[in-house]
Amino acid sequence: MILIPFLFFLVLTLYYWRRHKALDVCVYMLGLFTFTSLLAVVIVACDFLGDGGVLFDRYDLELNLLPTVTYCGLIAACILPFTLIYKRDLKNITSAHPRLLDLLSLFLIFISLINLYLVADSTIDILGGDLEAVRQAHYEGLATPAQLKAEKMPFIMRFLYYFNNSTILALPLFFYYSCCTKKPWYWNAMLFFTSMSAPIAGIQNVDRTEIMFFCMMLLFCMSFFSPLFTKRFKRKLKIASIPALAIVLTYVVAVSMARFEERNDNGTIVSVSQYAGQGYLNYCFFWEKAKTDQIAYEREAPLFSHYITKIDSNPDRRGERSGHQGFFMSVFASFIGDILIDITFIGLAVWVVFYFMAAILVIKAPHRKEFDISEILFIFYLAITPVFGVFYYKLFAYTHTFMLLLVVAAYLISRPKLKVL
Repeated sequence: MILIPFLFFLVLTLYYWRRHKALDVCVYMLGLFTFTSLLAVVIVACDFLGDGGVLFDRYDLELNLLPTVTYCGLIAACILPFTLIYKRDLKNITSAHPRLLDLLSLFLIFISLINLYLVADSTIDILGGDLEAVRQAHYEGLATPAQLKAEKMPFIMRFLYYFNNSTILALPLFFYYSCCTKKPWYWNAMLFFTSMSAPIAGIQNVDRTEIMFFCMMLLFCMSFFSPLFTKRFKRKLKIASIPALAIVLTYVVAVSMARFEERNDNGTIVSVSQYAGQGYLNYCFFWEKAKTDQIAYEREAPLFSHYITKIDSNPDRRGERSGHQGFFMSVFASFIGDILIDITFIGLAVWVVFYFMAAILVIKAPHRKEFDISEILFIFYLAITPVFGVFYYKLFAYTHTFMLLLVVAAYLISRPKLKVL
């Protein structure tokens, strides 16, 4: 049974790679699940079960056909709309409202400057100190230096900082301006810096998740925009990628060693394997063990839940729900695992149907030669779920909903001028 997800996603990856004759966004997404499914095989074959996030241990491993089929089928259904995108056919990206797009970019840049103000004087000290101690302080709920500094800002500035998660939208904007416009280099550089605001803020908690998220969405954008890359832009990317990759790997390895080397006798390699490969295993655990008598939709409808029912998906709330379930539920179970345990399988099926329909409506047709940047922002937002969904459902916090509001507003304003080519 453990081989089924790996073989399923491997076959789909190879099929669409051959059909599209390119590393399209759908091939990239399917490849991610192929890789994590392979790591699940490694975890079981090498007996890496137990401490480290994998809920099953060697004595109660239970991988049945029904959860396996739903895991493969529902994830494939979410990726299927992206198979309509053939990057080999992409010829142009336009903007129905260039000035409005510039204003959105300036707004995101302004948010990144707020973030820089909050973290600038403490980031170096954190990186040069005891990383494990900083992470443990985060688990204990202690405020970071940036959080303490933010409390002293005026209310309007604190509210605007809620948009810091939205700065990832600067990533597709960076590629758009670099490939399709004649904006000066410093404008593009500011947008790229803006897109890294969340990873930079994540250093305050010695967090790897945000930098992994950034890298995964960066690869998504590179796959999407690559037909529009000029030789000069490709050369710049190659030059910049070497030091950037070195910095990212150094940070991830340092944090992994600090967090796991002391607490896990198996060492860093085993822990990193568990980190990336536990999704399918934990999804099956949720399927077999989770109670279904409590519906919790704060992660699926975070804005409504925050402002209407006054419930947020915070550590206290997740701890309460973990106690109800009888096991620690804040583990990686893929995005469908999170939704399953929140609103049961029926709710998960309905959610997948709505997601599928939304993606189809935005992408519209196969073999499109031209997109508007407002459509790409919407596609980028939708892609966050299956791309980072190899770990968990990323858009669970109400502050992430602000990003959706920006995307929907840009799309609706541009929609009267959109056409499918």
